[in-house]
Amino acid sequence: MKFAIAEKSHEKYLNDVVREISQDCLWRNRLLQGQYNEQFLITYKELDELPCSLWTIFSQYGLEFLVSKIQDCPEKFEEGFTIFKFEAKGFSHLVSYSGNDSTD
Repeated sequence: MKFAIAEKSHEKYLNDVVREISQDCLWRNRLLQGQYNEQFLITYKELDELPCSLWTIFSQYGLEFLVSKIQDCPEKFEEGFTIFKFEAKGFSHLVSYSGNDSTD
């Protein structure tokens, strides 16, 4: 039962996490400076690393996501964009991507 609830919570908030992390200066810099396919953990265990807007949902639902900068993506983004891949930790089928202009 807990597994199903955790999966639903990750699915429900995936788009919020993608939007907020993709726009957050700390995370953008971390990802843009990191290596391709280097995974970073976004976790409820380190709320101070998260944008304030995510604190409540992460702490309430125990959310954890993996995010990385990738070169190949099944979705299409504008030429020259850096792609971030977001995956719910423990639920590899819950994936989303964001295209990011690295000149921002």
